[in-house]
Amino acid sequence: MPTGPFHVISPTMAMDKPNLRLPKIPTSNSLNDSFREFLGLSKKKDFTAGLRLVEVRIPNYVIKGATAQLECLYDLDGEALYSVKWYKDGNEFYRYVPRDNPPAQTFRLPGVAVDLHNSSDAIVNLHNVNLQSAGRFRCEVSGEAPSFQTVTEHGDMIVVSLPDQGPPKISGGRPRYQIGDWVRINCTAGRSKPAVNLSWFINGEPAEPQKLRKYDTIVSGREGLETSVLGLQFRVEQQHFRNGDMKLKCVASLSTFYWRSNEESVEGDRPQKAPVLESRGSDSAFASNSRADPVQASKADSLLKARAPSALLLLALATAATFAGVGVGVGCSCVGVSVGVGVGVSWPTTVHSKAGARSIRDSMNNNENNDKKLKRFVRQLRCSVATATTQQQQQQQQQQQQQVLLSAR
Repeated sequence: MPTGPFHVISPTMAMDKPNLRLPKIPTSNSLNDSFREFLGLSKKKDFTAGLRLVEVRIPNYVIKGATAQLECLYDLDGEALYSVKWYKDGNEFYRYVPRDNPPAQTFRLPGVAVDLHNSSDAIVNLHNVNLQSAGRFRCEVSGEAPSFQTVTEHGDMIVVSLPDQGPPKISGGRPRYQIGDWVRINCTAGRSKPAVNLSWFINGEPAEPQKLRKYDTIVSGREGLETSVLGLQFRVEQQHFRNGDMKLKCVASLSTFYWRSNEESVEGDRPQKAPVLESRGSDSAFASNSRADPVQASKADSLLKARAPSALLLLALATAATFAGVGVGVGCSCVGVSVGVGVGVSWPTTVHSKAGARSIRDSMNNNENNDKKLKRFVRQLRCSVATATTQQQQQQQQQQQQQVLLSAR
């Protein structure tokens, strides 16, 4: 068997001596651990399954004067908690250390008022928040020694000052619009922080972007409150009227906790009805749709007025002849023609349509026929008067002759 510092043991020898211990072959990890022990260092610990943040809850919006609750949920996974710290915009305002007495303490910071009685390692309550309370909040959780592992997460909080003037106001509108008119109106929200979002609706439908007119936000006051203004401009079309009305609504909103609206209903100018003028001589009324009708009617009236005196004169002559007892149809060439002519002259005082003008023309034609009849009657009357005169003269001559004969006897 070879001699020396090294001994080679064959497998056969190991089988023959079952109680013989073989030397352990060192691995790289064991060598690394041995080296760390030689240097006096502790073994490296695996932190992959240690402290971790489960969730950080920070409200996105908080109304001014309300209470905000900040939550920092973590899992130690066997670790010991060293501290929980809260920061606003990089400045610490709350610390929770379990080993301290009391464990919770606060640090003064503008806009931050911690309710210690209702705060713990996982929850921090801020009461009576104001506009200065807005900012970025960060939670930081640290484990105990020797690792002092630290995890952190942040979130933003906005403090809202609601509009101080109620619903939005609509200005610049008119009570009535006609097709083709321009609508130019504005919607103004009350002062708030931040500025509210405005939107326009026409008959319940969102207004198209090209119809909107955007204006810069107006900032005022020590707190920097903001006023939003949004304009609406478009040309009125027939489609904008529903049952003769057009509804214009402005909506002011902020996230999910504020929503106010204002609506105006405007009327469309209805077409004016044509004036209805009634004829005194008829129960029916006509609506004139042509400018020529009144002109024609006025001409007809003037013609009737011009012809009326002659017709009346002829009627007067006929009446006078009748009352004079003049015989008609005796010894004249015009004998056998009846002179009893019934003449009716009538015309409406006012006419207002093509139908009215047509009735006037018919009346004028009738009057012309009556004029002809009257003229023919006058001629017959003259003939009768001449015949009667001749007969009277003959009778007078006969009477004179008889008187002469009697006197001669």
